[in-house]
Amino acid sequence: MRTTNILCGAAAVIGLLLSAATNAKDLSADEVAALVKQGKLLSKEKLDAAAQAAHPGGSIKQGAEVEQHQRGYIYEVEVTDAKGAEWDLDIDAATGKILKDERD
Repeated sequence: MRTTNILCGAAAVIGLLLSAATNAKDLSADEVAALVKQGKLLSKEKLDAAAQAAHPGGSIKQGAEVEQHQRGYIYEVEVTDAKGAEWDLDIDAATGKILKDERD
């Protein structure tokens, strides 16, 4: 019985941690524009340049978005490189630092 209680408690804690880690809010274009104007986020052009610098000769796919996470604002974008491979990138929208660069 004690082992069951411990396992249930551990499962609950893990569930809370996972839900907090994935808790993100999509920002509207107006919200992003206001944050760029306030100097809190880089412009889309600068963020796209950071993505293209990671994959020179690549092209940005439509549908990139900025999400607000606990760790800050993340620009999520897909790039098709010069060879046709697709990449998923997460970029810190305030600094332009690449946080994730994974082949799709």
